[in-house]
Amino acid sequence: MKIDEIALKEDLIDKIEHADSKQLGEIYGLLTNYFNGQTSVEEWDILTDRQKAAIEEGLAEAEAGLDEPASELTKRIRIKYGLNG
Repeated sequence: MKIDEIALKEDLIDKIEHADSKQLGEIYGLLTNYFNGQTSVEEWDILTDRQKAAIEEGLAEAEAGLDEPASELTKRIRIKYGLNG
């Protein structure tokens, strides 16, 4: 089965024309990487600014000693809310 190149190009153009600014930036990055020979995209590069900020905040808290083992957190939540298990 041969790909209908004209229909494919029209569909891509339509998607680009209707993309918001965030999507447009992501599309541009993907296409630039592709045409520069980089077929993979780093996960960090496709995260939103909000996601990046949350990760950076968590890392800063951990470095400051404010982290807590998951087992301790789970235990504390179970006690607080009277959960069994």
